[in-house]
Amino acid sequence: MVHKQPKSVVVVGAGVTGLSTAFHLAEKGVERVTVVDKGTVGGGSSLQAAGIITMLLGEEQLVRARSVSLDLFERFGKLLDGYDFHQIGCVNLVSEKTLSKTESIREMQRRAGGHFEILQGQELVERFPDVIAADSDCGVLDLRGGYSEPHKYVPALHRKLIEMGVEIRENEPVVGFDVKNGMLTGVITEETRLEADAAVCAVNAWANHVLSSVGYEIPMKNFIHERFVTKPFDKAPRIPVINDNVLEGYIRPTDDNRILVGTGYHNPSQYEISGSDFEVSSLEPNPDALPFCKEQFVHRAPMLEGAEWDYHTVGLISFAADRKPVIGPVPGVDRLYVGTNFHSGGFAYNPVSGLLLAEHVVDGVTSIGSDVYSPDRFDGIDIKEFLEQEMTYNQVHSGRG
Repeated sequence: MVHKQPKSVVVVGAGVTGLSTAFHLAEKGVERVTVVDKGTVGGGSSLQAAGIITMLLGEEQLVRARSVSLDLFERFGKLLDGYDFHQIGCVNLVSEKTLSKTESIREMQRRAGGHFEILQGQELVERFPDVIAADSDCGVLDLRGGYSEPHKYVPALHRKLIEMGVEIRENEPVVGFDVKNGMLTGVITEETRLEADAAVCAVNAWANHVLSSVGYEIPMKNFIHERFVTKPFDKAPRIPVINDNVLEGYIRPTDDNRILVGTGYHNPSQYEISGSDFEVSSLEPNPDALPFCKEQFVHRAPMLEGAEWDYHTVGLISFAADRKPVIGPVPGVDRLYVGTNFHSGGFAYNPVSGLLLAEHVVDGVTSIGSDVYSPDRFDGIDIKEFLEQEMTYNQVHSGRG
C-alpha cells in the first residue's frame, strides 16, 4: 500500500513534543500544520521540566534515538533565535559496585555511538571543582550531554513555528476525533471541527483522556515531579549535569548561575487527573522533597550550604507500563498517531520524538529503528487492571508494578 502524503495535519498538544512534531511536519513539506492546545504553549509540564539531556540509556534503540536528539539539539542551537544548548556534559553517577556490573551496557552504548569517559572520585572533582565525590563514586560522563533551559527553548521553537507558517490555537480543548470507517478525517474542539488528513496526540499525561473517544488506552501512570532552584550565586557553579544514583536525584547549573535540584526519592503515589479542566499550575510539591534535596545535595555541591532557595517548578511525568515512550500509529484508527509517556526524559526525547512522529505521518516509516516505542506493544498486558492498580513512583520506575 502506497503511503499518501498528507496535506493537513493537526497536532494535539503544544508542549515540547507537539511543537517538535509540528516543526518536523512543516520541514517535511506538509502544507497545513495546526497545533491546538487546551491551554497555552508549554503550559502543561514542558516549562516545568529540568531540561536534562543525555543519550546514555540502557537499550540500543533508545541510545540511537537519543543520539539523533542530540544531533537535533546541536542544530537547534544554531537555528533557533534565543536558544542555546548547554553542552557541558551529563554525568551518570553510580557506585563502584554498580559500575562493575554494567560494563556490557557501556559496550552497547559505545557501539551505538556514545562518547563518554569514566571519572572516579578525585578525577570527577578535578574536572568539576565545585563537586564533592567519594573515592567509591563513579561517573559516566556523556560528553555530548548537557541541558536546555525550557523557558528559552519553548518560546524559541514557538517563534520558529510561526515563522514556518504553523498555526497555533491556544485555549481550545480537543473533545474528540472524527473517524469514518476506521480512518481519521478531523479533530473536534470545543469551538470547531478541524479538517485533517492526519492527527497526532502529543499531550503526554493527558493521553488517555484525549484518546478515550476512539477507545484506545495506554497502561500508564502519572506522578508529580518537582524541581527546586536556588537564587543566583556570585559565580557560575563549576558542576556538570549529574543524574545522581548515589544520592537519589539530579542536579545541574542554570544559565544564570543558579543550581537546580530534583528527586523522586520520597516515592510519591500516582496522581489521578480529575478531568479536562485540570491545570498543572494547581500542583504543589511534596513537602518531603525540598528537605530531602537540601540534606542530600550539599554533600555533592558544597555551594548549597546555606544557599537561598528561590522557586520551584512542578509538573507531571508519565510512565507507560514498560517505562518506554509510546510513539507511533494508534491501533485501530488509520491516520491517528500518538507520542507520549516520556517519563522524566521527555525534554531529552522531544527533538527525535517529533521527528519520528513526522516520519510516521508523512513517510509511513521511520529513519531509525522505533518498534520499541510502538503503541501496539501492550497486547499482553491487562490494561484495565493496570490502570486500576494503585502504584507508587518506585514501583513503576523499577518495573515492580
